[in-house]
Amino acid sequence: MLEALTKMQAEMQALESLNNLLNTNTTILHTALHDADAMIDSSQHRTTPNVDELLVAPTVVGNQLYELVSDEKSLGDALFVLGRAVERGRINPAVFAKMTRTLAREWYLKKALTKKIGKGMGLVTY
Repeated sequence: MLEALTKMQAEMQALESLNNLLNTNTTILHTALHDADAMIDSSQHRTTPNVDELLVAPTVVGNQLYELVSDEKSLGDALFVLGRAVERGRINPAVFAKMTRTLAREWYLKKALTKKIGKGMGLVTY
């Protein structure tokens, strides 16, 4: 009987600690939901930002960096497509070699300029 009583007391303590934990989590959840509702309400009164404000860098150098990165990515894609075209026989190897050299040279220069601008802006580049 005493053994059962001690087991019951230990189980009651465990249940009380679980109850306290659940109450704390419930309070945190209600606070977060209240904050989220307040944020949603306040955001409905704000004006929608202009697309240019979201897609355009705040500085001229930042815009140049955006342009260079997009050019660099497109040159990489062009080299990939060029490789596929020579594999499928749509262009001959001489044209492939000439175009690859030209695009690779331009790609390298864009990459170097991108790294230089990123370093000048204090961005971490690897």
